[in-house]
Amino acid sequence: MTDARPDEVRVASAPMLSLDQASGHLIRRSQQRHTLLWSQEFHGDLTGPQYAVICAIAGDDALDQRAAGERASLDKSSTADVVARLEGQGWLRWTRDPEDARRKTLRLTQLARTALGDVTRRVAQVQQRLLEPLPGEGGEEMLAALRLVAYEGDPPVRGRADGHVLALDTTPGHLIRRAQQVHTTIWSEEVGRTMTAPQYAVLSALWAHPGGIDQTTAAELASVDKSSMADIVRRLVNRDWVGRTRDPADARRRLLGLTDAVRAELTELTPAVRRVQERVLSPLDATQRQALLEGLHALAFAK
Repeated sequence: MTDARPDEVRVASAPMLSLDQASGHLIRRSQQRHTLLWSQEFHGDLTGPQYAVICAIAGDDALDQRAAGERASLDKSSTADVVARLEGQGWLRWTRDPEDARRKTLRLTQLARTALGDVTRRVAQVQQRLLEPLPGEGGEEMLAALRLVAYEGDPPVRGRADGHVLALDTTPGHLIRRAQQVHTTIWSEEVGRTMTAPQYAVLSALWAHPGGIDQTTAAELASVDKSSMADIVRRLVNRDWVGRTRDPADARRRLLGLTDAVRAELTELTPAVRRVQERVLSPLDATQRQALLEGLHALAFAK
C-alpha cells in the first residue's frame, strides 16, 4: 500500500467540515441553483419571494401585510419592498377591513388572477427542472426530509394548491429558502459574528488546498460570487487570516492561503460549526439525514 502524502494526511485530519458534506453549504448551493433556474425562466419579471407573497394572498383575501410576509417566510423589510413592487406592477391592491377600518388587507387584482395560471405553470417548470437530478423515490424521500428541516420538525398540515398557485409548504424552492433561513438563524446563535458561513466556506476551501489556490478557484469551491468573494478576501486578509503569495509557476498570479493565526481560530470555531449542522438536521433520523444530504448534494452540484 502506498503511503499517503503529507498534504493528504493533513486534509484528512483537518478540524474543518468538508463543504460537500455540510448541510448548510449544500442548502446554500441548492438555493443558488434554484435562483439561477428561476432567473432563466422569468428574466427578472417576477422573483421567488414575490410569487410567495402572491401565493399567500391568493389563498386568503383577508391578510394584512404582516401576515402575508409571515406566510411567505419574509422579514418585515423584505415584505414591505415586495408588496410595494407588486402593487406598482398592478398585481396587488389594498382594501379596508370591513370589521376594522384602521386595518388594511391585500388582495390580488383581476390582472393578477388572469396571469396566475401561466405564471404558476412556469413556476412549476422551475421546480421540475430543480429536481431533475433526483431519482423518483429518492426525490420524494429527500423532499419529505427537507420539509421537516424547513419547518424545524413541525411542518403545517399539507396545503392544497387552489389551481391558480402552488402550495408553498410543499414547493421545493420555497422549502430550500426556508431551510437556508433556519441555517442562518442557528449559525448566528452558535457562531455569532466571529465569522459568516460564506467566510467559513472560503477558509474551508483554502484548508483543503494547503499549497494555495487562486481567488477564482476558491470562490468556485466556496460557491461565492465574484463581488462577494472580493469583499470576503479583503476582510480575511485584514484580519490576518488569509495571506497572498505569488504563484511560483506564474509570477503574475497571486495565491491565497491560510495564515498560522487562523488555524488556531478554526480549531476552536469548528465545533460550533458542527453544532450548527447538527441542529439543522436535528428533526431527522439517520435514514432521513442520508436522504436529505444525498439529495441536496445532487441538486447543489448538478451540471
